[in-house]
Amino acid sequence: MHVCRYYHDDDLLPEGLRSELEETLYSAFVGREPDRGSAARETEHAASVPPPVRQTLDRLVRTVGFTRFTRGNERLSERIAHEAVHWVGERWGEMEHADPFVAEEREIGSAAQHDELSEIARLAVARRPSLRAVAKLVTRDPGPEPATDRSRPTAGLPGRTRIIAEADRDARRRLLLGSWRERVTADRDHHQARLLGRALGGLIRELETIVPRLAEEQRLVRDVLGNEDALWDLSRHEWEELPPAGLHEAADMLAEHPEIERLAAVLGRSKAVTARRTRVITERFVRRRPVGIGKSEVTGIRAGDDLTSLVTSELALLSQPETEDLFYAKLAHRELLVLDYNRQRIVEDVTLRPVSVSESVPVERGPAIVCVDTSGSMLGLPERVAKAAVLALARRLAEDRRRIEVIAFASDVRSFTMDHESTRLPELARFLAGAFHGGTDLSRALGTAVRRLDEAEYDNADVLVISDFRVPKIADRHLAAINRQHHRGTLFHSLTVARRQVVDPLHIFDSSWLFSTESGRIAPESLRAIS
Repeated sequence: MHVCRYYHDDDLLPEGLRSELEETLYSAFVGREPDRGSAARETEHAASVPPPVRQTLDRLVRTVGFTRFTRGNERLSERIAHEAVHWVGERWGEMEHADPFVAEEREIGSAAQHDELSEIARLAVARRPSLRAVAKLVTRDPGPEPATDRSRPTAGLPGRTRIIAEADRDARRRLLLGSWRERVTADRDHHQARLLGRALGGLIRELETIVPRLAEEQRLVRDVLGNEDALWDLSRHEWEELPPAGLHEAADMLAEHPEIERLAAVLGRSKAVTARRTRVITERFVRRRPVGIGKSEVTGIRAGDDLTSLVTSELALLSQPETEDLFYAKLAHRELLVLDYNRQRIVEDVTLRPVSVSESVPVERGPAIVCVDTSGSMLGLPERVAKAAVLALARRLAEDRRRIEVIAFASDVRSFTMDHESTRLPELARFLAGAFHGGTDLSRALGTAVRRLDEAEYDNADVLVISDFRVPKIADRHLAAINRQHHRGTLFHSLTVARRQVVDPLHIFDSSWLFSTESGRIAPESLRAIS
């Protein structure tokens, strides 16, 4: 059973019905048989789908021409199925609020309270003349008419006859009221199907326009970012045409210069970097000590003077006068053979106590803040390198579900964020398609980056500045904040796109890489630093 990954912010359709409809549409769009589970559940769900809704969805599946884009494309099929069911739910809610048959259903309820069949028949025929034949059938004289007093409806009839008469009257009432309700249900279904059918054309026209564009944008994201889910959600707020030229140009630049991808791989606090962490463990301390236990099991024979442990052969010396002196001599020298006993055992005293242990643990790879020089001096190759580096970072960090903050600076500073929680692919596409112009204000960009580093979302982040560094002197008012970040372990990198490396007089950057505009490559010494 397909489970929709998208959030439903309405209760216009019951959950079971909505799941059944999405399974039906998703399967039709993606090109496989629906998986509804057991036959009992399939029957239950099929019965819960109102006929007008079923007819509308069947028509949608039969008439659309975009299934060539959705067939085999699970992500796109899921999104379109979700939107179509959401659209049906909205239309269904509108029709329920403006149901023209509610008043007639109330009349049926009031008519059911009447005792006389003739009065019910009169009300039914007055509202629906087509019920005249049914009304005539249920009100014809069946024979002796039972009493109509509900307190004593059949008091004068024998028991068996009374039961038959009551059953006959109830059957006539059910037939008339049921026929009336069936006509109302049939007219309501026809009315709803007509309204849904009229509105369906607009949805089909919208989908026929949107789906091909979504498929193309999805392919573009997959080709450029290597992952169709990365920074991309087919939500309605992103149903806008992306400017593809910048994405394609940046992707082509990356294909020519794979070393830029290597640069992107080192940003964000590396797992090779460790931090000290203190954790508490429980240690087991054991102290062994002997305990006296008196005479225990015999372990052997020894020489001694313990008369209570003499062996039998030594006692035999006392039985003859000739050997009695020998016994006393051995006793005096403690040379009698006596039994040796185990007189003690070793016991262990175990103590458990908490101990603090300091250890090195790898630091999780963090976000990246990239400051991109978009001034006029970056036009040409530097601009293409900068855009390719931003795309490489977006691709790499999207794979790791990490955040990237892009700060574009020229005469002013603009920024946007990309992560797995808030999709910002249009901003990335517009940045890559934009033109670089204006002056350079690196100082403001660094100030913005430092403020971001103080936010919790940017723990363990690193900073990359991409520029030709034809900039005025960096204001030293940011040096204290940058040094504070250095002490916290933040790494500041620079990618210079120029003929030669620019000297860093303030020692801001931990790593400095050079993309030479003369050779059109990252300098070999920079590559060694990256690896």
